[in-house]
Amino acid sequence: MLDSASFRRGLRDGFPVFLAVGVFGIAFGVLAVQTGLAPWLAVVSSVVVVSGAAQFALVGLLVAGPGPVLVATTGLALRHLPMSAKLADLIGERSLRTRVSLAWVLTDETFGLTLRASQTGVPDLVAYKAAADVMLYSAWVTGTAVGAFVGRAIDPAALGIDVLFALLFLGLAAPLIRTRRDWLVVGLAVASAMLGTLVLPEAWQITGAATAAALIGTAIRE
Repeated sequence: MLDSASFRRGLRDGFPVFLAVGVFGIAFGVLAVQTGLAPWLAVVSSVVVVSGAAQFALVGLLVAGPGPVLVATTGLALRHLPMSAKLADLIGERSLRTRVSLAWVLTDETFGLTLRASQTGVPDLVAYKAAADVMLYSAWVTGTAVGAFVGRAIDPAALGIDVLFALLFLGLAAPLIRTRRDWLVVGLAVASAMLGTLVLPEAWQITGAATAAALIGTAIRE
């Protein structure tokens, strides 16, 4: 039985994510149809994949006409490995059904919220993440549908996606940075991300930077 107070808090904390991801979904829907995807296929991709980074990269690659292997491997978000391992540690012993349901929506935003909730004493992290996932998933799919079916006249650049998501992730990360170790990890992670934009293919930049940051955080001890 899920704790109702934890679930309500997840809904409340997930509301800013709902707004940001909804706008992001509209931008993806517009871009997807502008690059040749059928509107229904764009929506299905958001229902099934639930990964903005992978889906945007996939659309960009489809335009460039790459081989099928590159397209298929674009969705391999390696950062999910350390994220899922940490999430398993946070929720403890749970049923397979619960674990699979939480893994269905494993995104940076709701993972960050859940990690922060674990440090602020939320009693039921499963209920909390489930609520945050509901907010994100509904916003992503709905936003994609709006962009794909009725948003052809929208200019994605005018939505300010770059600034919006930079601010969103800063808002999620800032409360977690407390010690010297945290600042060191953040500094090295930022440096590795900037280096990744210079040396990695576009499709691997986000995954590469996130994986490097996770490895740095694991390697540096207090």
